[in-house]
Amino acid sequence: MDRRGIATRSALLVAAALSLPVPATALDRAQVLGQATTSMWSDGPIVSDGGAAGGNATTGVGGGTFDLNAFLGASRYYNAGVNGQNTVAFNLEAGHFWNGHETLAHVASSPTNFVNASSTFGSGSLAPLYDRHATAVAMLIGGRPTAVNPDVRQQGLAPGTSLRSAAIATGWVGSAYALSFNISGSTYVDAFAGSFGTAQVVNSSYGYSDPAGTNVFTIFSDGMAWANPGTLYVVSAGNSGPSANTVGAPGSGYNTLTVGALGSANAFNSPSGFSSRGPEDFGYVNASGAVVTVAAARAAVDLAAPGESIRSAFYGGQTGGNDVSLAGSTNLGSNAAAYVDVNGTSFAAPIVAGGATLVASAARSLAPLAANPDAAQSVVVKSLLMTGADKTAGWSNGQTSVTVGGTTYLTTTQALDQAVGAGRMNLDATFGVQVTGQTDVLGTGTGVIGSVLGTGWDYGTAVRTVSNDYLLPTLSGSTAFTATLSWLRNRDAITDLLDVAQADLNISLWQLDGSGAFTTLVARSESLYGTSEHLFLSLPAEARYGLRVEYPFNTFDNTVGGVWGTAANPQPYGLSWMGTVVPVPEPATWVLALAGAGAALAVRRRRRGAGAQGGAGPDWDRRKVGSQSSDQAGAHCSSLPASS
Repeated sequence: MDRRGIATRSALLVAAALSLPVPATALDRAQVLGQATTSMWSDGPIVSDGGAAGGNATTGVGGGTFDLNAFLGASRYYNAGVNGQNTVAFNLEAGHFWNGHETLAHVASSPTNFVNASSTFGSGSLAPLYDRHATAVAMLIGGRPTAVNPDVRQQGLAPGTSLRSAAIATGWVGSAYALSFNISGSTYVDAFAGSFGTAQVVNSSYGYSDPAGTNVFTIFSDGMAWANPGTLYVVSAGNSGPSANTVGAPGSGYNTLTVGALGSANAFNSPSGFSSRGPEDFGYVNASGAVVTVAAARAAVDLAAPGESIRSAFYGGQTGGNDVSLAGSTNLGSNAAAYVDVNGTSFAAPIVAGGATLVASAARSLAPLAANPDAAQSVVVKSLLMTGADKTAGWSNGQTSVTVGGTTYLTTTQALDQAVGAGRMNLDATFGVQVTGQTDVLGTGTGVIGSVLGTGWDYGTAVRTVSNDYLLPTLSGSTAFTATLSWLRNRDAITDLLDVAQADLNISLWQLDGSGAFTTLVARSESLYGTSEHLFLSLPAEARYGLRVEYPFNTFDNTVGGVWGTAANPQPYGLSWMGTVVPVPEPATWVLALAGAGAALAVRRRRRGAGAQGGAGPDWDRRKVGSQSSDQAGAHCSSLPASS
């Protein structure tokens, strides 16, 4: 998105004050005008002093020797020369991280790296906004080891990214480090405008109550993700579990990658008891301005990562949430080599944000991905992370066997586990899907897409009532098959702060006959209220299979004439899948050569049909495709320069 466009329209959003709560019956701007601030909180307390240097990407369990990055599979990216280069990653929360810490000292104190409105706490100056919570969060995204203490466990998941910060707090409330803070319309808008469209990944580890995702703040953040589809918004689920319907906004929105926390360090194979989860309410604002909700209708958590006993950077100065004006504020020092053990979804989210940054970095750095802008689309990055995820103990998406019209197949209307989503992030498996399999299918046409590899991804578009068919090779029976479909709700953050439409997409797996026709339905993910579908099953037999993206209708459509999902206004999506291909017996050399030539001729190049991105559409749809800023500073694989 053109940030100049944001700037010219931000006055409207500031005037609206982006205030909580939204009136229960309508987005009444006259009422919203009268409420200029609201209170939010950070999703994770600092719990204990972790002691001396040597602690990130590790835990407080096992003497600081546990390599969290390796545990989550990040070595697969590092070994390929990918460390976050050619990306920008923002941490957007109450305050700024302290770049005096040894792991964050590479980030220069500049307006480019530290974004905030002049109305933030301390009249917009940098030093008063340095915050303990933000410091611990930021190091997990992109902290770097130093020459003095060159311990790999000081390294965030994506140390090569251009790490930046955006602050939104007008002040902290309560006692020192109580984590509650206030914001205003201008602080919120400026932080989002300064990060979305510039960053490939934005992380937020704060929350507020909005179970159905319908208040104006949530519409705004979702709308920014819609308007900037090259920016993935990673957010914490919240610490109000284990009860249902407790996921806090912005994570209760529809255009985020919402992260739950895993406990039992260092196994991290089950959700933390405090981690918020679904079933979550569904909601939207209809064309008349009324809020429509459906209780306990969806899974709101997308992915999970370690969130207990995490060791990260510590800042003890009396600024930010520990400001000297707050009761109980104590100066715990500004030791550049101090670390702390932390718990909370606040710290699971930046771990996933760092992982997402590695995926975006590979998309922008490795051949042939770097030549294809589709590879870095947020829905593709999200889909890849979810398909690569490990299933934790007790994982369930409510999948069940049904018989319809004489055909028995697996179905889920939940799609994801209520606490951990698709499971625990596994970057090793994600790399395999992203880099070693099918790397997109040319174009964004619809219908029969053609033959694809047994593992891979595609960025496509869907048109209502038209199925997109992907023909897989022969897959081994009794082996795991995983697939994820991800898309965005059309929400307007630019002019009207309104809901436009939400497509209802499904994915289904079929057995094919000898001609490649889809004949026997095997499994379908068909949740009505979410923006992700997920299949995970053991294949019933060795056979040739096909994946189908289905678009039967819209969950809602506020457009004039109900035009969302037509050929002129298709729904973009990211699809990824992972299967085990049956090995082909090695033929004689000359047969192999002929087969290779035939395969090259048989590659189907998908047409760019009427539903392609950039096609004609009504004026309200001009925001469908965003553009990335050319300001994409980042490190190269071989070096980690200071951010400027």
